[in-house]
Amino acid sequence: MIHNGTVILPINHFGHSPTPYTFANRFWVVDQYYKPGGPVFTFDTGEASDGFLYHGYLTSNASFFNQYLQEFGAMGVLWEHRYYGKSSPYPINRNTTSEQLRWLTTEQALEDFAVFANKFKWKIGGGGATYNNTVGGLVGKVVDLNPKRTPWVHVGGSYPGARAAMLRDRYPETVFAAYASSAPVQASTNMTFYWDQIYRGLVNYGYENCTRNIKSALDYIDSQLTRPDTAVAIKHMFLGRTAEKNSNEAFSDLLFYPLTDWQSSGATPLIQEFCAVLEGSNDSVQEDSRENSGKVLADRWAKWPGFVDLVNESNQDGWCEGYVQSNEVEPNCNVDEKFTGILGISWTWQYCTEWGFLQATNLGPHALGSKFNTLQHQQDLCYRQFPDGLSSAYLPSSPRDRETNLKFGGWNMRPSNVFWTGGEFDPWRTLSPLSNEDFSGKFRTTTKIPKCNVKKSITEPLFGYLLSNAEHAYDFNTLKETPEAAVPQRLFAQALKEWLKCFSPQYV
Repeated sequence: MIHNGTVILPINHFGHSPTPYTFANRFWVVDQYYKPGGPVFTFDTGEASDGFLYHGYLTSNASFFNQYLQEFGAMGVLWEHRYYGKSSPYPINRNTTSEQLRWLTTEQALEDFAVFANKFKWKIGGGGATYNNTVGGLVGKVVDLNPKRTPWVHVGGSYPGARAAMLRDRYPETVFAAYASSAPVQASTNMTFYWDQIYRGLVNYGYENCTRNIKSALDYIDSQLTRPDTAVAIKHMFLGRTAEKNSNEAFSDLLFYPLTDWQSSGATPLIQEFCAVLEGSNDSVQEDSRENSGKVLADRWAKWPGFVDLVNESNQDGWCEGYVQSNEVEPNCNVDEKFTGILGISWTWQYCTEWGFLQATNLGPHALGSKFNTLQHQQDLCYRQFPDGLSSAYLPSSPRDRETNLKFGGWNMRPSNVFWTGGEFDPWRTLSPLSNEDFSGKFRTTTKIPKCNVKKSITEPLFGYLLSNAEHAYDFNTLKETPEAAVPQRLFAQALKEWLKCFSPQYV
């Protein structure tokens, strides 16, 4: 059974708050496995559109997190991030102003959790008279779980993984240990290398010819976009009537869509289908005519029904008919509009102000996107989403990535009692301490459990585990889906058992 809870928090922890002064932040609790003296495990939902979607991590026996609760006799808490789900001081929609969003910062959100943890008390059973805790006599009892007397262990993957590491680094008296999976702690405005990782993964999994086909098709598409008359024709070919209303840049965004599943699942059936479509069957493309081969490949791409389906799934403002003209519905192919959902709005604010992560095309021989998808275009999306941002001074002209790294440490942070993991072909590995990019520190890793509460220098091996042939937060999948995830999951459990021996409750 899972119980709902809210905590009232100030909108601004570091000065005068606006009106309203406070907001209600949601959390959920599973306490049926708790034993006196057990730790509190917290699962961070981060930039999720609704924390409710993550209940299974606490309640399902197939979840590694649920298994931790049982193994350690722990209290389980699911934490929702400010400005996501229903934990927001203001409604989040296209009309949300930059002044209202100004309080959505990494620092404010970290402080939210620290304040919550330091005043957390819980009534076993959530007040339910018939609730059955595994330890008799605890039902209805209020337990004090202050971090000074109870070890708190924070778990997260992706941005929540970065939060887990930052919480341990900034609040070591509150968060005793952390599991940081696929954690991009290094802010970077330029993230064109996101696509380099996908290229490497495709090649590794046997799809090198697919990458060449994508590049040839894109070269042809770009050549058509450079002239107004042919630009209209190529947009019509892919999207159908009324597609000409969209800018070249907005159209180029869509060309990434067939590969967007890679981050979470690698070479999915959809990606395999896309590659097969480009490959063709009996009409193989001749290598001796780049222009002609690019044209044939672009035509195959445009004729693939899966492409326009992907476009329409993400299109809140209209409908594109695709290659085949519809006689039943008049298309309104408008793809150049603001994001609508909570995730699209709040996360866009975070990366436009602090983190960057602008995923423009990785220009060069391994490009997987159009040359029109530039860093400037990605920056322009920030201005499009928040038109009052620059005039209000709450939206910077470009993300403050340097300030973010100076404030939180970037991939040079080395908090103690933290376990780092990542997937070999995860695009976000590039900005984690497990990065192997030329511009990173190429830090070494070790699976040897370090001593508790001892920070390492950046020249010493990092306690972490890289999952081979894996993608984003791969170890947070169930073991049924990914048996390999058991290796880092068990390693963290072993480390935590050693570290917990060092925890000394403070009663003064």
